[in-house]
Amino acid sequence: MTTPAPLTPDAIIALIRQADRLEAFPRAGFVLSRVPMPESVAAHAYGVCLTAMLLGEALAERPDPPALDRALLLEMAILHDLSEAVTTDIPWPVKRFIGRQHVKEAEHRAAEHLLAPVSPRLLAIVARYEAGSCLESRTVHAADRIQMMIKVLQYETAGLGDLRRFWLQEANFNDHGLPEARAIFDRLKAHHAAGDWPVGDFD
Repeated sequence: MTTPAPLTPDAIIALIRQADRLEAFPRAGFVLSRVPMPESVAAHAYGVCLTAMLLGEALAERPDPPALDRALLLEMAILHDLSEAVTTDIPWPVKRFIGRQHVKEAEHRAAEHLLAPVSPRLLAIVARYEAGSCLESRTVHAADRIQMMIKVLQYETAGLGDLRRFWLQEANFNDHGLPEARAIFDRLKAHHAAGDWPVGDFD
């Protein structure tokens, strides 16, 4: 087995510099929906981390809580869109024409480009996330959609953009087998239908 290269200060600085691009890239789906100045990929990633952490708390409240590696959960959430520092945030209409499998392969190559020189362990975490089979991965995948749909409601309430298509795509409500995520999606759909999403940042 090849011994990984030492994690040098230069390698750490290089990865952080590349990841910093995520702050400059807007979420492409919101751009296409004509949302002015939408959240960045970096802001979305923070929201997913927070959402995944809270889902982990909800899972722990089950009468018979499943074994959940919370450190792994947060590492997956932090890394889940890192490849977009290379690929940018490719919107769904483009993915449809390129082919989702081709996009996945490109995103994995981008993750390899970013992480292989830094940490094979972190690259393996990205692979586990992409596989989507373990509880931690499923939780982050659900958190990704929950964060997005909460942001959709935030923008709709503020009168920003045309976001109707987000409610028509069932994939945006994939709970990945988690009843806790399903309950959140149901509440979001109810708020959307009733038009009673809270207004104001400090309620």
